[in-house]
Amino acid sequence: MDAKMIMGKNTLMKASLKQMATKPEEGDADYEERNATWVERPQVPIISDQLKLNIGMIFTNGDLNKIKDILDANGREAPAKVGSIAPDSVIVPPGATGLDPKQTGFFQALSIQTKIVKAQIEIINPVTIIKEGDKIGPSQAALLDKLKIRPFQYKMHIKNFLDNGKLIDAKVLSIS
Repeated sequence: MDAKMIMGKNTLMKASLKQMATKPEEGDADYEERNATWVERPQVPIISDQLKLNIGMIFTNGDLNKIKDILDANGREAPAKVGSIAPDSVIVPPGATGLDPKQTGFFQALSIQTKIVKAQIEIINPVTIIKEGDKIGPSQAALLDKLKIRPFQYKMHIKNFLDNGKLIDAKVLSIS
């Protein structure tokens, strides 16, 4: 697959795009060099406007669905961090936790029903610890850490793509 990915500081990428879109003028130090290769690119301002927050760019003439599949396959597990917003709901399944009975306080603080079986805490019913869109609290993060549950993923998501000068929402790629 022939694709190029560009990641970097937004200010530097915007400066490069601005230079690419600016027609060279006589008197510029690099006028001869730039004038030989300069072409008008009306799509550059559209691309530049998208550079907000953590944005990378992928340039390709290939199949966008293949790129999306590659990005989706390369996620990394991530723990629940205090103060962040949960991208998904987190449900702790019933069963043994591997924790000793002295640590029942964590479960009581989150109103989770437990019992002691063979000198370890066991969760009786599945429990939703965090709901999608909620802010993660310190006791929720601590419990998930103790249970060695890494409920989230770091991965790249396609937000938009540019096709023939038009910016299109990436949700279109989900249509089969």
